[in-house]
Amino acid sequence: MRDAYLMMVLMDALEEIFDLKEIIKSPIKNRKVVLFVSLVFILSLAISYILVINVKYFSYLGDMVFQNFQKHVENLKITLNEDSSTIILAIWKNNLTVCILNYIIGIFSLFVIVVNSYILSYVLYKFGAESFIYLVLPHGIIEIPALILSASSGILFNIGLVNFLTNIKFRTKREVLHYIKESLKLLVLSIILFIVAGIVEGTITFKIAKIMFS
Repeated sequence: MRDAYLMMVLMDALEEIFDLKEIIKSPIKNRKVVLFVSLVFILSLAISYILVINVKYFSYLGDMVFQNFQKHVENLKITLNEDSSTIILAIWKNNLTVCILNYIIGIFSLFVIVVNSYILSYVLYKFGAESFIYLVLPHGIIEIPALILSASSGILFNIGLVNFLTNIKFRTKREVLHYIKESLKLLVLSIILFIVAGIVEGTITFKIAKIMFS
């Protein structure tokens, strides 16, 4: 009887997690966490830009971080001669890896947010506003929210995990399933956005890059 009840609960949870309406509503339902991560991103971006402009050390550090980022891109083996499908698949592989990593590491995904903010601020400083608009914004307006949602899903997963461990220790009822469900809904939404962002980056942004660098 107990196994049947647990199976019913799990089936209901899965149905909710993959319900499109529930997925779309998940950022609003979890707005406190999403707004917190968004605030971390915005503050990190602003502070990083100020530091890169005014402090030589942070400009030098930006050179190092950007060089490592370039090497990572080179490892993806993406060139201007590649077709869009190959580029999109490479971008999906990279972005979805980051997405799942954010979910697993939980609260530490804020570090990923800060690093990405720093890279964006450095790109804005190094290449200027015009290049930034053409090469980052087309896919960035989708990819950045996806990054924020994936980090938010990791934080919610951490909250659920802490509640689960607290259950074991004190044997009290907690809303473990609620946090796990909400974290997975945010994760699914972030994956969808990353997929869309990858298509935009592999087509629109890539075509712009070909025109600019050809």
